[in-house]
Amino acid sequence: MDLKGKLTKAAMGSTMPADAPVFHRKPFYFKGARLLRCDYETDGEAAAEIVPEPLEIPDPPTAFLLINDYPWSTLGPYREAVLGVNVLFRGEPLHYLTHLMLDREVPVLAGREIYGFPKKMGVVEWIAQDDLLAGYVERPRGIRLCSIVFRPEAPLDPLPDGTPLVTCGLRILASPEKGRDHSSVELIRTEMILNSAQVWAGTGNCHFTGASALDPWHRLPVRKMVSATHIVADFVLSTGTVLATL
Repeated sequence: MDLKGKLTKAAMGSTMPADAPVFHRKPFYFKGARLLRCDYETDGEAAAEIVPEPLEIPDPPTAFLLINDYPWSTLGPYREAVLGVNVLFRGEPLHYLTHLMLDREVPVLAGREIYGFPKKMGVVEWIAQDDLLAGYVERPRGIRLCSIVFRPEAPLDPLPDGTPLVTCGLRILASPEKGRDHSSVELIRTEMILNSAQVWAGTGNCHFTGASALDPWHRLPVRKMVSATHIVADFVLSTGTVLATL
């Protein structure tokens, strides 16, 4: 006698496989995260080419590069690089994420599937040597895409607990149907809630090599450095909001 399947949507995991999800349900927790951040003025026309239509780029156009070390999180320890553009959505400032590179699989899957973070697997190194902090990104190993060098020099006022870092990703779900590229395209707003955040100012810069057309991080060139900072914090990554369906 044939049996009918018994797995219901209510009993499914939050992701695939339905009976053994690759990551746990949100929120995700991080302890002792170390962030290197460079903010810089970039080419506005180049930025506009990779920013979706509902978003606006303020003048002067600015971008940011972060290279981060997460020694402990509920997604496991990993390193991550983040490239993006500062934008507005209906007047609200957002960090629009254009490229991310990580060195572990589980946070790649969670970020892509839930929040639309454009993550790939690659090589991300985070370095503390003498009085310097540095990081670099490669894909594949040996092909350098970008780097940050930073010397911490003075503490800034700590960020209040509960400070949000507001980001925006474009979640694209490919379609299996003939002649159709996308099943859905959604612009998703997400908040990372920072706690116990220490911030250091100093001298630093970022650099892009232009070594790979397959990972074109150099499409947001540095026109003028604005600031370089080092942040040590705990944070929580929880729910997001769909701002627009394209």
